[in-house]
This record gives sequence, C-alpha cells and structure tokens, in this order.
Amino acid sequence: MIRFWVCFVAAVLALAASAGAADSAEVKRSAVHFQDLQDRIDADLLQPDFPAGDSNYNALTATSDGRIHFVINTHNSAYGCRYYIFDPKNNGMKLAGKLDEVLREPADTHIPQGKVHVPLIEHKGKIWFATHTSFYHGDLPELDAGAKAPYSGGHFMSYDLKSGRFADLAKVMPGEGIITMAMDTQRETLYGLTWPSGLLVSYEIGKKELRCWGAVQGRGEWGDHPWEWDRICRTLAVAPAGEVYGSTMDGKIWKFDPAQYRRVSYIDGLDLSRVSLSQSAIETAKGDFEHNWRAIEWNPATNSFWGIIWETTALFEFRPSANYIRTVAELRPEAYQGMPRNPEISQLGFMLGPNNTLFYLGHGPEVTIDGRPSVQSGLYLLTYDVTQKKLVDHGPILSRDNRRVFFAESIAIGKDDHIYTVAWVEVTDPARREAISKARTSGPAETAQLVYEMLLVRLPKWQDLLG
Repeated sequence: MIRFWVCFVAAVLALAASAGAADSAEVKRSAVHFQDLQDRIDADLLQPDFPAGDSNYNALTATSDGRIHFVINTHNSAYGCRYYIFDPKNNGMKLAGKLDEVLREPADTHIPQGKVHVPLIEHKGKIWFATHTSFYHGDLPELDAGAKAPYSGGHFMSYDLKSGRFADLAKVMPGEGIITMAMDTQRETLYGLTWPSGLLVSYEIGKKELRCWGAVQGRGEWGDHPWEWDRICRTLAVAPAGEVYGSTMDGKIWKFDPAQYRRVSYIDGLDLSRVSLSQSAIETAKGDFEHNWRAIEWNPATNSFWGIIWETTALFEFRPSANYIRTVAELRPEAYQGMPRNPEISQLGFMLGPNNTLFYLGHGPEVTIDGRPSVQSGLYLLTYDVTQKKLVDHGPILSRDNRRVFFAESIAIGKDDHIYTVAWVEVTDPARREAISKARTSGPAETAQLVYEMLLVRLPKWQDLLG
C-alpha cells in the first residue's frame, strides 16, 4: 500500500511538472493595463508631418554636428520616401529631400524609391545610405507599373553635411532594391544586399566602382515557400580586417573575404539555429523558425560581434577570429522571457552605446487603456551591460500625454545624450486620424490594424536610465 501511494504521488508530481513545462513552452502575447504599470519611460514626440509616411527601418543616426538624421518611408506609390534632419538645440525639423525628386524619378511618373531600409552611416563629412522599393504585389515587387516607369533599382547615395547636397553614386539592377547596407570605412567600400534576390553588391567609393558578387542566399525571397525561400539577412557585419558576414534563415553564416579569389563561402561548423536558450517540442514541430540574425554590432571592447537572433531575440556573441558563437541572454521584456519563441520576434533598434552597454528597443506586452483600441504591442527599452553581464527591462515607452508608442525599428543616441527612435505612435485626435487615413493607401502588415503616425521620439538621457 505504501508503495502504491509513493507511485501515486510521484505520478502527480510528474504531471504537475509536465504541466508547468507546457505552460513555459506556450508562446502567446500578453497585455498590461495602463493603471497597473510599475515602470514606464516618458518620451517627447517630434512631428515631421508626413501623413502618407508609414514606416522606418534602420534609417536613423545621430551626426557629429549634433543633429538627428532620419528617413520616413511610404507604401503609397504617389510619394517617395523623405529625408529629415532634426536639430535638438532649437527643436527644428527640416525636410532635407524628397528622394524621388532628388533622384529625378518623380513618383507621378515612376515607381518611386519608397524606402530607405539601411543604416545611415557618417564618414568624412557625409552620410552614406541606399534606397529600396515599397511597391509590392503580395510579398514580391510589383512588376506591373501601369502607366509609370517600372522600379529602376536601388541607389547608393550620400548626403554632404556641410553643403546639404545629395549625391547619386550608383544604381543596382532594375527591380532590385537595397534592403541592407554596411560600410568598410577603412577601405571606403559600401556593401549591400538586394531584395528580393539576395545579391551581394559593393561600391568602392574612391574608384566609383559598382560590383555584383552574386546570390548569397539561394533564390532569396523569390523562392517558393517553404523549400526555396530564404529571408534575406537584414544586417551585414563588417569586421575591422574587411571581411563581411551575413546569415541565412536556416542558421548558416556566410563570409565575403575581399582578399580571397573565391570571395563568398560558408563557415563550416557554425550554426545559429543552435544558439537558442530554450526549446519546445511543440514549437519545433510547427517549423518556420527563422535563425538569421536580425541585428548585429561590432564591439571593439570584446573584439567580437554582438547580435540578436530573428525568431528568439537570443543575444549572442560571435568571435570571427576563432569561428566561435555563444548565447548570452534573452533580450526580451520580462513577460516574454522563458518562451522558446519570442511572440514579437526581433527588431532593428539595437546598438552598442556608452559604457559597453547594448541598447535595444524590443516589442512586449501591449499597454491597454480604457476606451482606446488595441495595439499590437508595447515598445520597451532594454539594456545589457556587457561588462557586468546585467540585463535590465526599463519598461514601456509612452508620450507625456499618454499616447502609446508601440512599434519601432531604429535607435540612436545623440550628442545631447538623449536616446532617439522613429516610431509608430497611436493617433488620438479624430481630425488627425482622418487626415492620415486619407493619405495612407497601405502600410506594413504588422501594424495595419491601427491608425498611427510616424514620429521622431526622444527618450530621456541614457545616463538617467542607467542610473
């Protein structure tokens, strides 16, 4: 009889343990009510006033002259994307250029350059960047341009900080936008990946020479689901020695070495799919994990790259000199830690900041407010102190008048020490909501359910947040 009860209790404990494991393996979004917030970050909203603007991906930087440069994209093919400059000294907002007009591809006669999807990189008094399409047919570029000239291809460009002039440097093949870009500043070479084909291209500034090195991810996003499709890496990594690295959806890391005859190769023995912090048989069976890195930064203090994985937001360190990768932490808001997937995946607002600290704008639980419509998520600031190995969730970001900032894909720290992002912000004024609805024909699918506007958002100084 005693043996029976021992077995019975053991069985009950086993069931309880398995139930707990199932709970931790469950992946679902959550919410927090506004009145229940324990911590929050108050932000200032700065208005560029582009009602047709609907997104920003990566295109934000703080320049050496103290200003903030950024681009707002649009999926409305009646417009091109717009380049803005904000001066924190006087809160002045300047429209520096409508890029369809700058490139002499006006949106009324051409499929315009609707996006800048790349980082803005300052080097020798200029900002270097590239353009991308935003005119789609489903998940692919729209080939039927109607009466307009079809998409001509993405451009490498620069903006002179002193003269205020744009320069059109080179254009890639028709129909291909440039979805990410990095710069080897020592050798003054721009590298880009095109979309949807995933072609690696380079532009050598001194020689004014554009080259294409071929596809690095099979058929890229032209491929058929699920066997030939490979989401193109959204951030390139450039090592000090000049090698360029990227990643594929199944976790491979490719390397471009300009010193080698065979320029592009895969690194044998490294697999990003193995750096997850947790696994779930249920989630693994669902498939569709995307093991690319989403964002990655070189850290001179550790002589290595630090990045986040697309699906899980696992923070990892990649040391190319030793062909070594290790998982470090779950870079997620506290409510989503422990899940085998991140219900909000990963964002591009990731950077190495002062004090050897990584700053990340991640999406987390929605902040609900009585009488207002639901938003997809909340926007949270997280920091990871590399030296002290300390992760801090600083809470969700709201404006001072309690407008919810709920989506972002960029981050920068200005010379004024404030943290900046270009973000999706809810619209509470009915007249403004109507104006935006009329101007916007479509937008990113992930935020299409809510009327929002794209604003420059200024967070507190980084010292105040880190204490």
